[in-house]
Amino acid sequence: MSAEAGRPAALPTTSLPRRGGAGLPAGTRRAASLRLAIAGVAVAALIVYAVLWFQVSPARERGTDFSASYVAALLVRAGQGGQIYDQALEAARHAAILLPGYRVNLPFITPPTTALLAIPLSFLDPGMAFRLFSLVQLLLLAVAAGVAARAGPWPQGSRGAQLVAAGAGLAGTATLPLLLLGQWDGVCALGLALAYAAWRRDRSFTAGLWLALGFGIAKPHLAIGLLAFAIGRRDRRALLGIVAGSAGLIAASMAAVGPGATLGFIGASSFALGNTPAASTLGLLGLAASWLGAGSAATGIAIVGGVLGVAACGFLGWRSHGRPDRLEATLAGAAALSLVVAPHLLAHDLVVLAPAFVWVAARAARHDVPHPWPGRTGTVVLAGWLLLVLLIALDTGAGAPAPPGRLVPWGLTAAAAALAVWERRRRAPATGER
Repeated sequence: MSAEAGRPAALPTTSLPRRGGAGLPAGTRRAASLRLAIAGVAVAALIVYAVLWFQVSPARERGTDFSASYVAALLVRAGQGGQIYDQALEAARHAAILLPGYRVNLPFITPPTTALLAIPLSFLDPGMAFRLFSLVQLLLLAVAAGVAARAGPWPQGSRGAQLVAAGAGLAGTATLPLLLLGQWDGVCALGLALAYAAWRRDRSFTAGLWLALGFGIAKPHLAIGLLAFAIGRRDRRALLGIVAGSAGLIAASMAAVGPGATLGFIGASSFALGNTPAASTLGLLGLAASWLGAGSAATGIAIVGGVLGVAACGFLGWRSHGRPDRLEATLAGAAALSLVVAPHLLAHDLVVLAPAFVWVAARAARHDVPHPWPGRTGTVVLAGWLLLVLLIALDTGAGAPAPPGRLVPWGLTAAAAALAVWERRRRAPATGER
C-alpha cells in the first residue's frame, strides 16, 4: 500500500464558499439573510414581551386571568370544590387576595381540571404563582413549536430553518397577552402540536387523545372545528382517542369536585358569553357584533357562519383522509376555522396557531426543494403569518362596535381558504413522501 492510500482526498478549492458567503448561489444567500432577519425580529419581539411582563405591577399580578384558577384551587384545597362555580363565593375569596383599593371581575369559567392543575401553585404567593404559571405557559408554547418543527416534513439539512420557524411562531403577537394575562392556551397549543406529530406517525388514537387533553383541560370550545376535522377524516381511532381523553377528564373532575360542579362548567361557560362584550371577541360573533352591535342579528349571523365553518372543517378532514401529504394544509386550515367559529375567542387564544405555522412552513420548505427555506412558497407562508400577527396586534384590546370591526376573523378565514386552495393545486408528492 502506498503512503498516499490512507489519506483523504483533498477537496477542490472551487467547491468551497468564499468568506462571507460570496461563493454561494444568490438564492441561498437570500434565504440565509432572510432567516437571519426573521431570527433577529423574533428575538427582539420576545425581549419586548419580557420587558412588558416584568412591568406587571404587584397589584395586577393578583388580578390576572390566572387568579380565577388560583382562587378555585384554594376552594378545592379547603374542601369546597363543589362550589367553584359559585360566583359570589369566588368573588369573596378573590377579594381576599387583592391589594387594598384594587377590584376585578374575574369569575371562574374554565373546566374544573384547571383548578386541579393550579393546586400546586396555590401554595405560593398569588403574585409568584402568576409569574411561574405564565412562564410555564410560554415554555409549553415553545415546546409546541419545537414539536411541530421536529415532526414536520422538512428537507434534510434544515435544522437552522426549523429553529427560525419555531422562533417566529413563538414570537407572534398573541404571545404577549398570553404572558400578561396568565392564560392556559400554551396547554392547547401543545395538545395540537402533539396531535399533529402523532398523525404524522400514523398514531391516530394518540392524536385524538392529545386533542382531547390539550383542549379539554382548559378550553374545549376552541376545538369544535377540530372535532369536525377528525370526523371528516373518518378516523375511528382518533375519535376513540378523543372519547377516551374526554372521559378521563370528566372522571377526574367528578372525583375531585363532584358531579354538580362538573356540570356547573356548562353554566359558567354561558355566563362567560354575557360577561365579555361580544364586540371585543375575535371570532365570528365578534365580527358581527363589531358591525351590528350585540343582539339577535349578530348572534344569528355567528350561528349560521359557525355551522358553515364547522362543515368546512369536516370537509378539510375528508380531503386529508388517506393522504398524509395533505395533513399540514388541512389541519392548519381546520385549526384556523375552529378558532373562527369559537363562541368566545380572545387574542391570547391565537397562540394555538403557532405550531400550525411551523408545520406549514415545513411543508412549504419541502415544496420549494431544491431551494433553501424560505423559498418562494415559504416566503408566502411567512408573509401570511406576518399579516395575521399584525391583525392580532390591531384587534387586541379593541372593542368598539364600529367599522371596520374585528379584523382577525377575516385573516383566519382567508388563511384557511388559501391553505385549502394550496392543498388542491400543489404538485403530487414524490413516491414515499409524507
